[in-house]
Amino acid sequence: VSYELRTPLTTIIGYSELLERSGENLSERGRGHAAAVRTAATQLARSIDDVLDMAQIDADEMALDLEDVRVADLLGEAAARWQKEAEAAQVTIKVEHPADIGLLRGDVRRLAQTLDHLAENAVRQTPPGGVVTIAARRGLGEVQLQVTDTGRGIPFHVQAHIFDRFIGRERGGPGLGLALVKALVELHGGWVALESEPGAGATFTCHLPEAAQGAAGHPELSF
Repeated sequence: VSYELRTPLTTIIGYSELLERSGENLSERGRGHAAAVRTAATQLARSIDDVLDMAQIDADEMALDLEDVRVADLLGEAAARWQKEAEAAQVTIKVEHPADIGLLRGDVRRLAQTLDHLAENAVRQTPPGGVVTIAARRGLGEVQLQVTDTGRGIPFHVQAHIFDRFIGRERGGPGLGLALVKALVELHGGWVALESEPGAGATFTCHLPEAAQGAAGHPELSF
């Protein structure tokens, strides 16, 4: 199913990018349409990935590829990936962490995926002039990854179900993003918390144990 769905999407994305770069051969309006096609196809591809990942988790078939992850690099790379979209929305992205934040034992791909969903959610909910902060700090035996926005917040009646599947649509997401965040953090042996008041933004905090339990990982890095 993954192959059958992604192959035509790859073609659509490739040709839309080609049209965008066609210069004077295509009108400005036409390039805009091509960009819209590429954006929609990319979003669809990510949604398909989310569905497949959730199905893999439900089937208990997702194993973590553990390694020592440099937390500062993890945060900085996440901010860089969403910088362009943030600039288009006139939103500022900040990265905050102690200088000695060090390492976290985890699956770097899945941790990056978790931050991507939270950052995307935050940028989309933050009005022009607002700020999205991607942060990390250490607690007792854990590392906390945190994404905060200055957006419209989450209604109290939604908060209790915010990590349920498809509830995320009320925040403009694909509907599985926050459920997948919860599942990926729990795979690391952690948990996710939400703090929000309507009109006062939202903060998602991923509480991750310093040493996650999962599949055999790579040799440890040195500081």
